[in-house]
Amino acid sequence: MIFMETQLYFFLIFFATIILTRVFIFIYPISAPTINGFRTHHYMYGIILASIGALLGSIAIYAIGLGLFVDELGYLIIGGKTHEENYSKQSLLLLGFFIVLTYIFREQLLFWM
Repeated sequence: MIFMETQLYFFLIFFATIILTRVFIFIYPISAPTINGFRTHHYMYGIILASIGALLGSIAIYAIGLGLFVDELGYLIIGGKTHEENYSKQSLLLLGFFIVLTYIFREQLLFWM
């Protein structure tokens, strides 16, 4: 029973991260920061946070990182370059697909935590 609550906790934080990120980016469509000509994206922060969360055993940090990564995954797959492409049908369908996959495999994603 406790593990089921942990899975739900993980998924809710993961999903809330995506929703909050989407709302923020929609309201404030600013370009990603550029450092020495290299443009950063939130999936990069997500990879770092997910790694830190896994190393620390923090489900919340891991879920936030994975949410940031998954939020931009569809956009990366379609080769998106613009704000409009981030909200394109293809990008949003891929995002939905990855959310469903995360829900289905949430137990496996938390297996080692």
